[in-house]
Amino acid sequence: MKRQWKIQREVKEYPDGQNRWDRAYQLVLEMARFVEETQAQMKAEVCYASSNLCESIDSTSSASPNH
Repeated sequence: MKRQWKIQREVKEYPDGQNRWDRAYQLVLEMARFVEETQAQMKAEVCYASSNLCESIDSTSSASPNH
């Protein structure tokens, strides 16, 4: 025998609903800002990824540590 299903919908209002929605929206904005900043940092790193490295210390050493 087949069952007959009856779907019933009901709207309930919660007293803290607006606050919960505001917090969720703020989290979405925060995540978007984080992703944007991370992408900007990655783009800056990629800019220097193929650059040549230069020595900053003389390759020849001397007997004196201050020369």
